[in-house]
Amino acid sequence: MTSASAPLQNRRILIIDDQPSIRGVLQVALEEAGADVWTAGDGPSALVILESALPDLILLDLVMPGMDGWEVVRRLKSNHRTSHLPVVLETSAQDYSSYAAARKEGIAAFLSKPFRLNEVIETCRRVLDGARPMQGKPSREEEGSAPDVQVRDLLGNLMGVGKLVDLAPRGAQIEMEKPLAQSTPYTVTLAETSGPRVVTGDVRWVRKVGDNFHHGFSLREK
Repeated sequence: MTSASAPLQNRRILIIDDQPSIRGVLQVALEEAGADVWTAGDGPSALVILESALPDLILLDLVMPGMDGWEVVRRLKSNHRTSHLPVVLETSAQDYSSYAAARKEGIAAFLSKPFRLNEVIETCRRVLDGARPMQGKPSREEEGSAPDVQVRDLLGNLMGVGKLVDLAPRGAQIEMEKPLAQSTPYTVTLAETSGPRVVTGDVRWVRKVGDNFHHGFSLREK
């Protein structure tokens, strides 16, 4: 495999998920992308693995019996050997209540169920390249090259121009100079290589980052 066809070549990824079917699907996809994949069916088993070996990235299910994903995150942060490991959380696309907690805990990114495997691989690649979408940080290759985004109200009035920090099939993170009203519908124009794409979206959360504001948009095709 070439590096282009194996974007996760030689990267070590630990999957922590109590559902064998999900572990299996993710393992196959990540291994086909070149990764060295380890799996654990629960939090305690994962912590045992981490006592002797460290991955480059952890994919962590939030909802597990016994020790849930949040408890695993707390255990990771409390140990100096594991506190630096980037964590990508697996959760429902509608689990908006977890976003604020994830940002506070320093989570790198979210993956929404049901998974799109190409999205899983691309998210892992970007996080391993330094991106922290939940924290508003682009990858090393993306720094300085974030595309412009136009946000308008439903009457067509321009509300602002921002930078696209992160994009997923059902959501986006957009940086702007001024905060937008939450739970208000907007028209969002995304600058893509194939040409502008217009979608509608609602602002689910707003967070101040430096002198600007990051907005979490829930998107749907116009």
